[in-house]
Parts: sequence; C-alpha cells; structure tokens
Amino acid sequence: MSNAAHVPSHDERMTGYQILVVAMCVLINVLDGFDILAVAFAAPAIVREWGLTPEQTGLLLSAGLAGIGVGALVFSIIADIVGRRPVILVSILLMSAGMLAAGCVDSVPLLALYRIVTGLGIGGMVSTGGTLAIEYSTPSKRTLSVALVVIGYPFGATLGGLVAVWLLEQFGWRSIFLFGGAATSVLFPLLLWRMPESIEFLADRRPRGALEKINLYRARLGRPPISELPTPRGEQDRGRQFGELARSPLRETTVLLCVAYAMFMLSFYFIINWATKLVTELGLTDAVGVSASIMINLGGIAGGLLFGLVSVRLPLRPLAVTVASLMALAIAPFGSLPASPPLLYTACTILGFFMWGASATMYSVIALSYPPRVRATGIGLVVTAGRVGSILGPYCAGLLLGAGVGRLAVTLLLALPALVCAVLVARTNRRS
Repeated sequence: MSNAAHVPSHDERMTGYQILVVAMCVLINVLDGFDILAVAFAAPAIVREWGLTPEQTGLLLSAGLAGIGVGALVFSIIADIVGRRPVILVSILLMSAGMLAAGCVDSVPLLALYRIVTGLGIGGMVSTGGTLAIEYSTPSKRTLSVALVVIGYPFGATLGGLVAVWLLEQFGWRSIFLFGGAATSVLFPLLLWRMPESIEFLADRRPRGALEKINLYRARLGRPPISELPTPRGEQDRGRQFGELARSPLRETTVLLCVAYAMFMLSFYFIINWATKLVTELGLTDAVGVSASIMINLGGIAGGLLFGLVSVRLPLRPLAVTVASLMALAIAPFGSLPASPPLLYTACTILGFFMWGASATMYSVIALSYPPRVRATGIGLVVTAGRVGSILGPYCAGLLLGAGVGRLAVTLLLALPALVCAVLVARTNRRS
C-alpha cells in the first residue's frame, strides 16, 4: 500500500507552504473569535438603543451558537464528500455576508437571522480549518498546529474586544459587525489563491482530477510528482460517512467523544459567559469585569501555545485528561474569591491557561481519533454535541443563580462536567 501522496514523514521539517496553510487556518480562527463575540461586544449598546427584554437579548446571544452547531454538522458531512477547500471558501463567504448584513439591520429578528448565517459559516470553519491544519502538518507538529489554530480564537477575542471598544465610541455598535465582515472579506482572496485541498482527502476519495491536484500541491510542497494514485488507505468501502461512524470501533469512540466534548463545552462556556458577571457582582466596576475576561483570553493564548508545544513530546490523551482535570480544579473555587482585582485577574489568567490548553488538546484528540475519509464528519458530530453543552452551560448557571444557589456552589457544580470529560477521554484511550 503506497502512501506516496500523503503528508510527509515524521522526521521531515515543515516547508514554507505547510507553514502558510497552518497560518491561514490560524487567521481564520482569529476572525472566528471576533465574529462569535461581536454580538456580545455590541449587546449593551443594542439593548439601550432598542430597549430589548432579557429574552430578546438571550435570543441574540444564542442565535450564533445555534448556527455554529448546525453548520459544524452539515458542512462536516459536505467536506467529506466534496472536500475541505470548497467548504472553507463557502463558509468564509457566509461569515462575511452575515456580519455585513448584521451591521445594516433595524430589528431583532433580522439581527438574529444574520447571526445564524454567521454561525453557519463559523461552524463550517470549525469542522474543516483545524482538519486541514492537521493534514498539512508533519505528524510531529500536528498537535502544535492545532494548538496554534485553537489559540487564534482567544487572540481574536482579545484583539476584537479592544477594537470593539474604540468602534463603539467612535461609530456605534453597527460598526463592530461591519468591521468584522470587511476583515473576513479581505481574507477571501488569499484563501481562494493559496488554500489547498486536503491531499489525504484527494487520495482517499479520488474525485475527478485527483492526481493532477495532488501533483499541484506536491509541487508547492517542493516534492516530485507521482505517476498514479496510491492505493487508498483503510477500508475500500465508500459507503456513507455515518455508516462507517456507526460501526465499531468508531461508534464507541464517537459516543464517548460526543458526551465528553458536550461536558467540556458546558464548563467552558459557563466561564466564558459568566466570568464578567461573577466579578461585577462582587461590587466591582464593569471595567474590572471586562478586564477579567481579557485576562482569561490572554491566559488562554499562553496555555494553548504551551500545551501545544508539550503535546509534541507527551502522549496526547493522558495530557488532555490532565489538563481538563486542572481546568475543573481552576473553575471550582472561582465563586469564593474576594473582591480583589489583582487576585481575580490572577485567577482568570490561570482559568484561561487551562481552559484553552484543554481546548487545544481536546481538538487534537477528536481529530486524530478518525481516519481521513471520515475525519471532518466525525469532528462535525462531536463539535455539534459540544454546541449543546455550550448552550446549556450559561443557561444552567442562570437557572441556578436565579434559584438562589450560592456562587461557590454554582462554580463547584459546573466544574464537574469538565471532570466527567476527563474520565470519558481516558476511556477512549482504551477503545481507539
């Protein structure tokens, strides 16, 4: 069985083109981080201008997340049929169109609709961008590449928060969406010009013109052409992606990963959405609350990068289990902290460090649990399950706090799902 068309051997260095592909995937996630949180940045001004009720505000905040869940599932299936490149290009057009349209609306239903459109595009990126970064990296650099892609999100969120403050003061809340849409549009020509198709997808799925496309990308990688397509790796069955995922051992692995990622995202999005509120409820200013959120993202950049580097030398699943457990331990006492900005900033930095470190290692575990022919579909299923957790986390926190449950009890309870995630990921190690 020949692997001639596939990505380079373990001891080869990353070429300039491979680095460019990973860099484009990172840049996509930077824009994702801004686009996802754009409505959160704009929400206070929107509420004041339109006099929104809490229910309407909740609709706006959840619309994009719902779109991401649907987009991750639908586009992941399409990506395993037609390829990663067309899905990425369509996704970025949806992101851009949704953001630009959101900056021109005058009603809550329309804004929610365009947030769903933006979410659909982001969901397509979530299930394909990281996959392509993995497939164009040498095996020894795959987890590092994923970590770089993952930390693009907190970098985009941090930078976006700073830009959003200035835009709000100068031009109003609509400018946040217009800026995000314009920035996303500028990236499209670069992706159209240089973003490749997955060589592994071309070799395994053998679409029309596969050999010519493989040789085009091999030339960009500085490698000689091949004269024929290699023997496809793995099963020769070209049945439906869901059919393969429904068979053992991928069935068991997928179920465990779906539940694990839903639990992880429940704890993760609880903190992402409630950290600022938990800080300001101590009697501190909104500025301190926003600064606390920025510290979470800054800690996340450091954590994602460090654990990406460490994962090159350590077994991936045990590392993911350890970091998810540390994330839970960091969340648990957060509700008992006093109204001390330095202490809160330190705690938030530690939180972000382990949260984004866990995110980077979890994504690598998920992606590398599937063979290339169903990788995007597998990732899409797990990411969709995770979006259920991302919606439940903030909602459960609101229910608990509204029912009079204490702050410490809430953080203790909502740290538990991250521990459940760690246990389930450890079990996948025995099955996959």
